[in-house]
Amino acid sequence: MTRTVTLAVCAGLAVVVLASVMVACAQEKEEGWVSLFNAKDMTGWKLTNPNGANGWSVVDGVLTNKPPSTDIVNDTKVMDHQLRIEFRIPAGSNSGVYLQGRYEIQIDDCAGQQNLRNNMCGAIYGRVAPTKNVAKPPGEWQTYDVTFRAARLDEQGRKTKNARVTIIFNGEKVIDNQEIPGVTGAALDDKEGTPGALYLQGNHGPVEYRNIRYRPLPPE
Repeated sequence: MTRTVTLAVCAGLAVVVLASVMVACAQEKEEGWVSLFNAKDMTGWKLTNPNGANGWSVVDGVLTNKPPSTDIVNDTKVMDHQLRIEFRIPAGSNSGVYLQGRYEIQIDDCAGQQNLRNNMCGAIYGRVAPTKNVAKPPGEWQTYDVTFRAARLDEQGRKTKNARVTIIFNGEKVIDNQEIPGVTGAALDDKEGTPGALYLQGNHGPVEYRNIRYRPLPPE
């Protein structure tokens, strides 16, 4: 075997090894994540009001809502977890992502606004304002990466610790391990400290969601 051929073979092996390492790292990074939306149909989701208007459908792999409509909730109930979700709204629209069905991360059209409020995109509605406004213009896909720690109860069922949340909005941290003193408006229930399901607001305006995943976290 000539030196040129040997070098070519070694280079090829190096590429294979590098590719294998990259795949292994990617798999390790994604380990433990569970999809809540199969991009095909509404499996695992149901209306919060079975008799309400249903404007939800799956269009080209995207969970799509058009008014008149009703909120939806997933079947999976969780405690401490991470959440990844992408969303897109048209101008003037409004929606929300409810952690455990109790704590709303607001979604609205607020790109460019300078006044930081607890009812704008990236906020825990009515409770915690984001530290900056990184919302994109209407019509663009946006991302929430959330780390959530559930409220804690004592043996008598009394709350001893508030829920806490960290929100990375479009790649920037806007809420850092902040306590949530109680449930937000339109919560499914007030049973803090017990497992709850992801719920998506559908009765306020058009919205699209995709890439909805969660990863359980061990107790601290």
